Amino acid sequence: MSYSLIVDLPSKCTAEYTYVLSVIFYHFLGLEFRCRTVSGPDDTIRVRLAQAPDAGVIELPDFFIKAYEEKGPSSSLLPKAPLPIWRAKKELSEVNLVRPDLPVIFGSPLSDGTWFELQGNKARLGLDVLGSAFFMLTRFEEAVLPDRDKHGRFPGNASLAFREGFLDRPIVDEYVEILWAIMKRLWPGIRRKQRSYRVFLSHDVDVPFVAAGRAWPTVIRRAVGDLVKRTDVGLAARTLASRLFQKPELDPANTFSFILDTSERFGIKSTFFFKAGVTNLKYDVFYDIGSPWIRNLFREIHARDHEIGLHPSYESYRNKDVVKKELERLAEAVSGAGVRQDQWGARQHYLRWENPTTWQIYADVGLDYDATLGYADHVGFRAGTCQEFPVFNLITRRDLRLKERPLVIMEVTLLEYMRLNSRDALQWVNRLSDLCRWHSGIFSLLWHNSVLDVVRYRKLYLEVLNAIH
Repeated sequence: MSYSLIVDLPSKCTAEYTYVLSVIFYHFLGLEFRCRTVSGPDDTIRVRLAQAPDAGVIELPDFFIKAYEEKGPSSSLLPKAPLPIWRAKKELSEVNLVRPDLPVIFGSPLSDGTWFELQGNKARLGLDVLGSAFFMLTRFEEAVLPDRDKHGRFPGNASLAFREGFLDRPIVDEYVEILWAIMKRLWPGIRRKQRSYRVFLSHDVDVPFVAAGRAWPTVIRRAVGDLVKRTDVGLAARTLASRLFQKPELDPANTFSFILDTSERFGIKSTFFFKAGVTNLKYDVFYDIGSPWIRNLFREIHARDHEIGLHPSYESYRNKDVVKKELERLAEAVSGAGVRQDQWGARQHYLRWENPTTWQIYADVGLDYDATLGYADHVGFRAGTCQEFPVFNLITRRDLRLKERPLVIMEVTLLEYMRLNSRDALQWVNRLSDLCRWHSGIFSLLWHNSVLDVVRYRKLYLEVLNAIH
């Protein structure tokens, strides 16, 4: 039996309501719904089971979306810190939470000081589930706050989630669990969509070769680094030999066979995001995606049932024409290798992303998903979820034909930005992958091919895959 809901709104069923209701009820829970405008004395949203409308009602407050519709994207709508804390497990003992205390982004306690009450067949909740989820999923704060790092990125340490201590928990997924627990109390027979945990393992191919085809001064600096920084004589020898004999197969960054073999050993599908252009000589490294060696690599990736994606260049995140040309260039090179893909995803170089510009560009050029949405300076749940979700443009106030596959961990974040040793890095991997598993979500891990040339990082990589598969 399929279940559907009726959602009564005190104002028009606008794009904002339709979007967040669709994400929560349809995409996350697998429930059909229809919303209708019902005049009433308050701003309460009411949810009923369509199959049995008299079987009970859930009343939800409407704090954020109504205010957003009146003011548009404005910093005046940001939640006030510190956030209220709801000891949710005391009132809903069966709910699936990371920790028993839950930060409330938008909401207010009920008249008796509690956040939830069930009287007869009416349930009332003080937490604004819809508004809080909309705030996180659309990355509202990143559209209204000026904070940026040297690469023009909104830093994780400026986010509400980091400042309030919940970046390490998928808060939207927990809010959905709150709502689901209430639905189960009212309608015990209701069933949700069954999801399963999976790993999205990806590799940004910034540099397929660190030596082959590169200028000798660059190669010599690299070889010195192999000796001094990485203390690996064999690695230095491979660097020099790759350049001397122009053999990509000797290049230290050519770890693709290792990646493919390892992924298959653990039953994981890898996605390789390739660059197809240069827009900043300081941060982009050119390589010819039409070269015979790269084309052979495309064929091998495809033949072994892995995926190819686009890694747009440094300055592309606000430039539709650049992304379009680079996607066309990559698609042509892949097609020229005899490979056909029905789905295309992308992740921005240096995780440079602007809200909502980059999403709109991706939708306009016909990409199917974005995999950029993680912070460079700290691991965690930037959008508050470990689920893939459709995206929304806050400026045009429209949902887009694009899905976000949020990034949870990038190895560079652990090893360089957070400066963790291998043991502590592995603890973060275990912790966050366990949360994704707990919520039957997607654990998205980025590990660059060029980082796997160092023995200790290969060892850590194997430990990571063993933990997450």
